[in-house]
Amino acid sequence: MLNSKISKAVRLAIAFGAVSATAFNAVAEEQKEIEKIEITGTSIKGTDLAGALPVDVISAEDIKNTGVTSVGDLVAQIPAMQGFTTPTSTVGGGGTGEATASLRGIGDDYTLVLLNGRRIAPMNSGNTVDLNSIPLASIERVEVLTDGASALYGSDAIAGVINFILKSEVDQSTVSVRTDRPQDGGDSYNLSFTTGFGDFDRDGFSVVASLSYDKTEMLRSKDREFAKTGFLEFEHDGEQFWQLNGSSNAIPGIANVFIGTRDEEGRPTEGSYTRVFSPYYADNNSCAPNTAVSPFGNAGGVDCVFDFTSTLEIYPENERAALILQADYALTDDVQGFATFSYTDFSMTGRIAPNPTGVLPIGVDSVLFDKYVKDHLTDEEKANATEFGASWRALPGGNRTVENQNSGINLITGFEGTLFDSIDFNTAFVYSTNEREEHIKNGHFNRSKFAPTIASGAIDVFLTPDEFLQDQASVDALESVQWRGLWRTIKTEVVSFDFRASQALFELPAGEVYVGYGVDARENSYELTRSEAHVNRVATPQPTSFDYDLSRTSYGAFTEFQVPILDDLSANLAIRYDNIGKVKNSMEGDTNNYTSANDTTYKLSLRYNATDNLVIRGSIGTGFKVASLRDYAQPLSANGVTGSNYTCPNLGDPSREGFCPPGTTQYQAFFKGNPNLAPEQSEQKSLGFVYSPTSDTTIQFDYWSVEIEDQVEAPDFDYIFQNVNLFNDAFVVHTSRADDNQKLLSVERSSLNLGKNETAGIDWKFEFNNELSFGQLKTTLQGTYITKSEYTAPGVVPFDWRTSLGEYGTDNEVVFRNIATFQNVLTHGDFSHTLRLSYKSGYRDDRVEVFAGTIANPTMEEVFDEDGNSSNQFVSEHVQLQIPSYVKTDYKVDYFGFEDTVITLGVNNLFDVEPPFSLGDPEGHLVGYEGRYYDQLLRTFYLSVDYSF
Repeated sequence: MLNSKISKAVRLAIAFGAVSATAFNAVAEEQKEIEKIEITGTSIKGTDLAGALPVDVISAEDIKNTGVTSVGDLVAQIPAMQGFTTPTSTVGGGGTGEATASLRGIGDDYTLVLLNGRRIAPMNSGNTVDLNSIPLASIERVEVLTDGASALYGSDAIAGVINFILKSEVDQSTVSVRTDRPQDGGDSYNLSFTTGFGDFDRDGFSVVASLSYDKTEMLRSKDREFAKTGFLEFEHDGEQFWQLNGSSNAIPGIANVFIGTRDEEGRPTEGSYTRVFSPYYADNNSCAPNTAVSPFGNAGGVDCVFDFTSTLEIYPENERAALILQADYALTDDVQGFATFSYTDFSMTGRIAPNPTGVLPIGVDSVLFDKYVKDHLTDEEKANATEFGASWRALPGGNRTVENQNSGINLITGFEGTLFDSIDFNTAFVYSTNEREEHIKNGHFNRSKFAPTIASGAIDVFLTPDEFLQDQASVDALESVQWRGLWRTIKTEVVSFDFRASQALFELPAGEVYVGYGVDARENSYELTRSEAHVNRVATPQPTSFDYDLSRTSYGAFTEFQVPILDDLSANLAIRYDNIGKVKNSMEGDTNNYTSANDTTYKLSLRYNATDNLVIRGSIGTGFKVASLRDYAQPLSANGVTGSNYTCPNLGDPSREGFCPPGTTQYQAFFKGNPNLAPEQSEQKSLGFVYSPTSDTTIQFDYWSVEIEDQVEAPDFDYIFQNVNLFNDAFVVHTSRADDNQKLLSVERSSLNLGKNETAGIDWKFEFNNELSFGQLKTTLQGTYITKSEYTAPGVVPFDWRTSLGEYGTDNEVVFRNIATFQNVLTHGDFSHTLRLSYKSGYRDDRVEVFAGTIANPTMEEVFDEDGNSSNQFVSEHVQLQIPSYVKTDYKVDYFGFEDTVITLGVNNLFDVEPPFSLGDPEGHLVGYEGRYYDQLLRTFYLSVDYSF
């Protein structure tokens, strides 16, 4: 009967990663018949794991030793992973709590994620998978191919592949319980139950069922000293500096008074202007608590900015329940069927800063104008004031809270085995879907009622937070205009079929020539449905301008040859053809002419057994990636606001400049697709070796490089505003989202095939097993050293090369030159101790403008205008910090003294190391440190119990 399971010898080899032929053969001698298995990166089954491609295998034991509780956290532990998305992105409203995988710092769009060797539904219109849909408790092992694989898998595998292999057979039922307790917030709880029945070798079938539940509480900025404020004070080169990361949407509100008239198109007429000032400051000669005087000043008065960072949660609340069913059954002695079903229900509740209203229209006839503003205007201004509005931070209404409810279903069913005694085959049908409902829970308001209620004076936006909460009428009025409900639903779906096989072709003097071949076809779809309230713009959340119902069909065919050239030298050549169908848009009104695309990619790899202990390997190949469905087909749509504040650009066009918002502020942003995008092209190379001088020692080094052309990208906002001459047409006048009767200069962006990216580095790994007199010590050192990471400035021709290697780049990212882990596992008696150190090298921070002195006592200087009039202004300069390297230490101990029970006590971030201080502000919310790269939970104790029966 066919044995589809990996033999114990192979499992042992996998547990220790890729090994040399010597080490593997030593195990093989103990078991003469070793089952051929398929490893990620090749379609040809074999028995030697030290192949021509670098595949890192993470076993279930390795996963447990990391001390993590989610797949996203596991991926973040892999040194080769950089540039992935974490749930921290939810803090700035730019994410939905997703966690992704990204090899080489190139981006998560370039790493292909597989489940049991098959694609699953992405979280958006591209192919990026949300790792939250994969429960950690169900994983048997993870295979990470750190080399391009488009010639086998098609689009998206430019940087590599990460393949999550689920448990397929268990001989006991296991209950696992775990609790994590950081200091002051962020507690988490995990419960899982895994069982199975049937022994494939004995019964001809096996079934595994796994049920898991996880919950993580939120962590608030005020619970961490390094995150509690955006009003920063620090010392640099022996001098004191400060920086305000605040918002002009403040509480108490900021008055905006338009003095004069407008022409028919809404532009201010000659002599008209806007007064922007804080009535609170005008009355008290100081800003209210939790606000400070803006160092940038503003039009016509003092502007107090609000410390919104103090209101944030820095890690979102989430909850997940998952069910996995895996079945294998024998049809004949040579053919078996298999089926995998998974259902995941994952919810992420993100609470970002309270609602920044923008300038809400109130009117000069409002009681608020008479009460707070009128007395601060000159008689002439009073007579000519025609418009009055206020920008406010709706702190009394609570944080903007959105719950993203994600449900994912994956069904993989198929057959594998041997045909005609010589052809190994595997074929499957896949149905995978992911649906996300976005529910507004708090902090958003009814657009038709919000501004009128403020204008009536029922909501007094010029009160301090304490005064507001003491004014029950204002509290009740604000609650009456809150809007809660379903905002939109996004559904993605993948339906696919594949067939792949391998067999011996003929024999050469050095051995048999094998061929692998296969075909696959799939349809990807993306559907976005707005709720009725969304369509009618009933509430204040950022609107989506259109519904989407997009789809695309693709198919591909590949062949792969494994050729033994000499006794110690073998080659592998893979060639693949892909046809990517044209985008189909089922919604009416799309007049774009979409076209299909096709591409042929190849990969040539060599493996040379230089000695019994040394394997040298290398590869060269090409890859490609198609743009997402929305990159192609998105109509001009609202795309939030710019991440930073900007002043009015010098466009040389007064007709547009007249619609600039006053002062320094965020600008409305829009995005549109490009139906003429071509696939991105890439070339990957690798060269390395695996050296095993003994069965207890393995040393690996692999040099790799990835070059991408025709990269799809849109220019970032900083670059647009700094290079207005290149992007003049990007500045377009649109209706204000805060006031349908006003127009504002906005920024439009679109994706283009203009970019290049060149990345190179070295992956290395050392493994040592030592038999001691009292136990066994396993030591692993693993890391990635990046030698090159360059990209072209977005949207600029001729190319303007930039880098984020060891510095904060213009793409708002950091690529760390060195990332490494050191792990010792000491097993003795009934105990196993794991000590793990994670290292990130330092980097050069963003160059930012800061101000001398302190917030309370700023350094001022006297300046003169062209007419000789003097005034005082803040003294500023630009600084660039050097961020130090970072080491996090984790420790755990496992106790096996009770029968069928494992008790684990651990502590992550043993030395309570905080994220280093930094000034780069990529997401517009987390300031003073980088939440994307460092541990925010700090020292965390955890206890877990596994009981099997």
